[in-house]
Amino acid sequence: MELSERQKAIIVGGLLGDSSIEKRWQNPRIRFAHSVVQKDYLFWKYRELQNIVNCEPKLIQGKHWKTAKVYESWQFGTCALPEFLYYWNLFCPNGHKIIPHNISKLLTEPISLAVWFMDDGYKRNDCNAFRLSTDGFTLEEQKVLQNVLENNFRIKNKLHKKGNYWNIYIPKDSANLFVEIIKPYIVPNLLYKIALAP
Repeated sequence: MELSERQKAIIVGGLLGDSSIEKRWQNPRIRFAHSVVQKDYLFWKYRELQNIVNCEPKLIQGKHWKTAKVYESWQFGTCALPEFLYYWNLFCPNGHKIIPHNISKLLTEPISLAVWFMDDGYKRNDCNAFRLSTDGFTLEEQKVLQNVLENNFRIKNKLHKKGNYWNIYIPKDSANLFVEIIKPYIVPNLLYKIALAP
């Protein structure tokens, strides 16, 4: 099951965002999960990766570990493949997700950036600026991602603190370029996330 370049780019974007990689057997697999309102987006991922998936997405009920609130999400996982050892060793060498040392060579395709944003990005309500929810990564890792955005895509960005966490912030003077790069890959029902005010 050879991965296409497009599939590799989608996987990279997902691993920067909401996707998880797990290794219960000899080879890892990648899992995708999104809320019910993002069903169309999850099924887009499923169609893009269908040749490396055994089962169709399923609607799963779960309980929030902290609030005990019941929620529903759509989920699917890839097959466990030796090709994913590469991503496991880069993104999850110690059992938790990190930013790989060679991320500047991995995050080069606009579709990766679009998937990362669709997973973990949003537009601010009060201005034409964007945030990437990168608080799961260390401050140093976020600085590395900042450099990649600027060097690979010419997207100027800053680190902004939101509460106790730092996030990557794309100011309004870079917003049009950012949208131009990712818009061709944004699924229709998520276009609202990149709608800039006049």
